[in-house]
Amino acid sequence: MNAKFKYCLFLITFLVSWSASSQGLYEGTLTTLKVGLELNPATGKALLYIPEQGVFAHDIQNPIFRNDSLIADLKAFNTVLTGKISDSNFDGSWKQNGYGMPLKLQKVSNLSFLRRPQHPAPPYPYAVEDVKFTNVDKSITFGGTFTYPPSNHPSTTVILISGSGQQDRDETLFGHKPFWVIADHLSRNGFAVLRVDDRGVGQTTGRVGTSADYAQDVLAAMAYLNTRKEVNPRKIGLIGHSEGGIIAPMAAVASKQVAFMVSLAGVGVKGYDLLLQQNDDMLKKTGVGEAFREHYRSLNSALYDVILRNSLENDLKDSLQIAFDNWLQKQPDAVLGQIGFKSEIGKKSVTRQFDTLNSKWYRYFLKYDPQPVLTQLKIPVLALNGGSDLQVSAKENLAGFEKGLEAAGNKNFKIVALAGLNHLFQKCQKCTVAEYGLLEETFSTEALDLITDWLKKQ
Repeated sequence: MNAKFKYCLFLITFLVSWSASSQGLYEGTLTTLKVGLELNPATGKALLYIPEQGVFAHDIQNPIFRNDSLIADLKAFNTVLTGKISDSNFDGSWKQNGYGMPLKLQKVSNLSFLRRPQHPAPPYPYAVEDVKFTNVDKSITFGGTFTYPPSNHPSTTVILISGSGQQDRDETLFGHKPFWVIADHLSRNGFAVLRVDDRGVGQTTGRVGTSADYAQDVLAAMAYLNTRKEVNPRKIGLIGHSEGGIIAPMAAVASKQVAFMVSLAGVGVKGYDLLLQQNDDMLKKTGVGEAFREHYRSLNSALYDVILRNSLENDLKDSLQIAFDNWLQKQPDAVLGQIGFKSEIGKKSVTRQFDTLNSKWYRYFLKYDPQPVLTQLKIPVLALNGGSDLQVSAKENLAGFEKGLEAAGNKNFKIVALAGLNHLFQKCQKCTVAEYGLLEETFSTEALDLITDWLKKQ
């Protein structure tokens, strides 16, 4: 073996040894935000975690591992991430929108913010079956998980309906899987449960629709359950979370087979009113004063009014831009400067949202009034809200459910605000959206027991 070959062999051995020993988890903070990196130089994989921003296992595209360094262009965050990697730390820089910040992380055995003690683990005392079914015209194939207790008799069955955004069957949010936790609890208590991937997610095909479209998906799920011998067809009910609390009533009035319904932070007021209050409550929670919140309210109202005036089919981007420009002209320079709307970056923070505002789903949601549907709902209903919910305020939305159900002449409904719980029904401390991913609890055991006890009486 010649000397040159020996040197090459030594170099290769060194690089492989470094890659193997340096792969792992790194955790620290970026300003005040918790940050985690999962690095595997041997496979060229890197995952990013920023729990307070809802970023979990974000796949960093094309990271470059060179010697003991990482270079990554995070286009989704307009950021360049660089740093030195060792067996004990990651010493790097986070350069976003041209501004650089140090990023110093320590190597850890587990990321502290990923503890999820409620996540179910086998063995399960019930059957777990992955299932597929289609809608009536077979244009969409749905993938889901069906859990059911061991029994010789057909079971009371519930369909879980997720909130806004494309969710998987577990409604995975901020590292939590609330629908998996709910399904596990209910199936341990004698109920069959079907949870399904939303359109365009996991094993379900199709494109994003409106709440009305998703109500049709629920009816397709009910038709599938009618083919299962484990299901009592006279006792199929719905549990809807957030937007699912809009979808469930729609499906219930469309099908006489729905036997009962549970709303988890469901919407009881007009979408327009909900979104205005949601924005205001979240800003207030972060310490923004009344005067500045009023400016934000006037901006949101100006943009939302464009949506209200137009049909779902019109393209609204130009109209939204005009409304934004008119709003800017009416605001004092001092105010625009303080809220960051004099700079192009600040203005783009608004215009980047025009695609979302222009979407059919968003426009349908904003225009929606749940009262005409709730006033037709005569089946047993349990409506729950977290008392510290910033996204769907308990007071106004539970009052909306009560108003609609009373108008329907419904004699079997229960309205409960659970103190100290947030929108995900976690026991919260700061009760901000940013806290969702930092809390270990996935779903309040108090809420689980309340739901279970109520269902057993239906």
